[in-house]
Amino acid sequence: MKYKLAIIGGGNMGQAILRGAIKAEVVEARQVLVVDTDKQRRSEIEALGCVATEDATESLTAEQIMLAVKPQVFVAVASSIAPLTESKIVISIMAGLSSKVLRAALGENARIVRVMPNTPCSVGAGMTAIAFGVGAKPGDEALAESLFKSLGEIAIVDESLMHAVTAVSGSGPAYVFLLAEQMQKAAIDLGIDQATAKLLAYQTIFGAGKMLCESSMNACDLRDAVTSPGGTTQAAIEVMMKRDLPMIINHAIHAAHERGVELDQ
Repeated sequence: MKYKLAIIGGGNMGQAILRGAIKAEVVEARQVLVVDTDKQRRSEIEALGCVATEDATESLTAEQIMLAVKPQVFVAVASSIAPLTESKIVISIMAGLSSKVLRAALGENARIVRVMPNTPCSVGAGMTAIAFGVGAKPGDEALAESLFKSLGEIAIVDESLMHAVTAVSGSGPAYVFLLAEQMQKAAIDLGIDQATAKLLAYQTIFGAGKMLCESSMNACDLRDAVTSPGGTTQAAIEVMMKRDLPMIINHAIHAAHERGVELDQ
């Protein structure tokens, strides 16, 4: 059977992509082959109606291949399937490996489409950037676009910006989780019980995010609307500004970007 898509790597992100795509009817379960060395993961994938195997060479029967493994595993994967003997779209969700590096390992027949999703894809609220890589042709991004639209929002960017994307949206959930962690801790310090503190912090972040996405106002205007002169919010914002929180965030994202560049050398 000729599969529409082969996913090499059936971990959390690979399965999130698969489940979202099947739910949105981007692909039929029987059209997908998943390669994974873990027996339990293969059982989970087969329960969805897909075919699972531990043999990476079987992915070559698919129209397109998605690389959903950790970057350090890529060399072993490439040794199993390269060089590609026919022109094939290869979708990579691996951070830090440029399309030039991928094509050098897979051969001249690889048409690389790079994708940078983030972990909220697992709950259908992801942010994914898609870039044309070496060898890709117009239209090669079509399946990737459909797959990741089923998991949230997408943006088309130049590959040169993928490290910046990783620093902002790829790593970004961790920044929000840190904020949630500290809001909850402060609430507990002020005498609120742990369960209520968690609810107050998490739901506030959820609601604020929903407002950001659905309001016609930008982030600065929304902040100003909450910040009454001389009020409690202003007192908190003044502390953040005095401690230079905006610059800390800016420096942190630049540090993530610089680390991504280093790892790509």
